Amino acid sequence: MRRLQILGLAVAVGTLAGCASMSQEACLRGDWVGVGYGDGEAGRPQSRLDDHAKACAKAGVVPDAGAYFQAREQGLKMYCTQDRGFGEGRNGNSYQGVCPPGGEGAFLVGYADGRLVHDAVERLSRAESDRDSADHRAEKRDREARGVEDELRNPKLTEEQTRELRDRLNRLRSERRDAIEEGRRADWAAREAEREVSELEHRFGPRYGTW
Repeated sequence: MRRLQILGLAVAVGTLAGCASMSQEACLRGDWVGVGYGDGEAGRPQSRLDDHAKACAKAGVVPDAGAYFQAREQGLKMYCTQDRGFGEGRNGNSYQGVCPPGGEGAFLVGYADGRLVHDAVERLSRAESDRDSADHRAEKRDREARGVEDELRNPKLTEEQTRELRDRLNRLRSERRDAIEEGRRADWAAREAEREVSELEHRFGPRYGTW
């Protein structure tokens, strides 16, 4: 089955915490039409302009709010679509409630569909990770147990040493059985999640294409 890839788990609504939303050079250029369009197309909230104002204060630049918001509305037209909603939901991105009433319905339909895909893929990824971890742990305990078995063949062992090694061997074998059982459960979960993802591919593929 074609594996799905999730590109991210949160909308990139700005740079890292503590960093300016705009560089001083961008502030001085004053392309508020481009900035507004970009923020709208990215689905950023109106409060983003406040971030820009703070970032540009050091350069003595005041944002052109009129140009910014007019362009932002145009950018939102690109963002507030069903296909874009699907992409945002599929990637696990949050929705900032930015779409106007006329465009929000379609966006939310796509967003809900995308979240179904995202959640299913997340379940598949977790199950596969759990299975790999359990398999690795079972293999490790098996190697350790075989090492203890080799030690027990030493004819020079004391009764106490032999008892300690046998106790350790029993513990390792028990842990190996537990890991094998965990691996089986994780494999079952992975198969179920893989089936769900496949069904969603067939269900949404005709509407949204491949992803």
